[in-house]
Amino acid sequence: MSKPTAFAPRWDTSSFGHPADTSPMECSVLADHLSACSRSRGPWQAVRQASASLRGFVVPRMLTTTLVVALIAGAAWLVS
Repeated sequence: MSKPTAFAPRWDTSSFGHPADTSPMECSVLADHLSACSRSRGPWQAVRQASASLRGFVVPRMLTTTLVVALIAGAAWLVS
């Protein structure tokens, strides 16, 4: 048997009986805001994103990456 609590969530939305969904105007304003934020971060943002992508690829494959780097370094040492 469930017991009512005094801490039940109580909130209202501003949808006034309509579905609480985003309008195309809100999406457009959000896109403008995100592009302005991206421009304000400067040209290094692309480098940071590439670094994050590379890290996301390398970290789960740390042993394989280490072996590949060691093989390349060993081959370069043998060739020189």
